Amino acid sequence: MAGSPPTKIMIIRHAEKPPKAPNNAGPWDVLVDGKSGGGESLIVQGWQRAGALNAFFAPYRSTPSNPEIATPDYIYAANPNEKTQRPWETVTPLAAWLNYAQDSAQFNVSYSVGAGEPDLVTSVLALNGVVLICWEHHNIMPNIIGGIHSKVPITNYSSIPNAFPDVFYLVWVLNLKGRSYKWTSTHQNLMASDV
Repeated sequence: MAGSPPTKIMIIRHAEKPPKAPNNAGPWDVLVDGKSGGGESLIVQGWQRAGALNAFFAPYRSTPSNPEIATPDYIYAANPNEKTQRPWETVTPLAAWLNYAQDSAQFNVSYSVGAGEPDLVTSVLALNGVVLICWEHHNIMPNIIGGIHSKVPITNYSSIPNAFPDVFYLVWVLNLKGRSYKWTSTHQNLMASDV
């Protein structure tokens, strides 16, 4: 690593998705154009969360109310042309709110879930400032967090759960302290189901 890594890395799971198959009763997922997502997109509650993330990460003419959160300089989401579109769908409204164009340095969707995490980590750690990553939860830990820890130590790595919990409201935060990160976890508190 040439320079200093990001001062803060925030990692979220994509927003709410349809129940696992067989799903005969709904809720059904829907694409941004209103068509069926074929099981790989967000449900309506997920789209509500995606929109609410704007006020959580980048409130209008203000700073985030949660002291662990900062407005991201860079947003990463899984490549929407792969199997799942949910991470991309979750942060696309925030990227639009911040005026970050897709495929720019500010809104990077170049990496695939399950295989792209090592390259994603390398790309993220080459940045300065604040980074938000939205990903599929089974690959956040150990793929992303473990990858970061292998390059920049996380002082309380042993305190991190072995898997990202199966919930949609958490934000895992890595704060740079000197030459290492410290991990914390905080809630979004955006939806009734978050509390």
